[in-house]
Amino acid sequence: MSPKTLAASLLVTLAVCSAQSNLPELKVDASDGGSVLRVRNTSSQPVVGFMIELVNYPGSWFAFWQDETTAEPIKPGEERRISITNMTVGAAPEYVKLQAAVFADGSTAGVPERVPVLVERRKQILATVTELVARLSKAEAAGQSGAAVALELKKWDESIAGPTRSNRAKQDGIVAAAVKGRIETAAAALEKGSLPGVLAKLREEEKKLREGR
Repeated sequence: MSPKTLAASLLVTLAVCSAQSNLPELKVDASDGGSVLRVRNTSSQPVVGFMIELVNYPGSWFAFWQDETTAEPIKPGEERRISITNMTVGAAPEYVKLQAAVFADGSTAGVPERVPVLVERRKQILATVTELVARLSKAEAAGQSGAAVALELKKWDESIAGPTRSNRAKQDGIVAAAVKGRIETAAAALEKGSLPGVLAKLREEEKKLREGR
């Protein structure tokens, strides 16, 4: 079952509505060898996911995504400092925008065209993680090795078309990059660690995504 098909059956209650929460504040600083993104939560709800983009900068595009499976939610009033290696971002802070955010209560805020992209990306990540849990659970029950499962995941990854230069900033490209990234991360983890250990982490990630926190 593909991530897109699986996502249609999942109940993910993320309201595309900006009225309940404020979009986090973003400040950008240049640093040695990169840039620093400073995201401050001005809402009463924890921020569990957001997207930052370099908007309308001539000849270049950059996007940064963060969700609660790769970092802790940003608490109300908290400022999160994120160091990145991209130097263009710090050199042109006026082009760097926090485009959309999702909060712990399921509310959203941001640019109307970008909020659905963030929501759909999170739905597809959940679908992918759910599929990974199912595949690894079946493999564990069958007594397969982590290395063998990693090879199967790589074949799955290869069957999915990746983002292109023309669609990397559009929903299809953004979702494809996220889905492939999750599969590749799981395959790499299986090559280094145990199947039960990787499966346990995926189940924890799935739980967080389902709870929206």
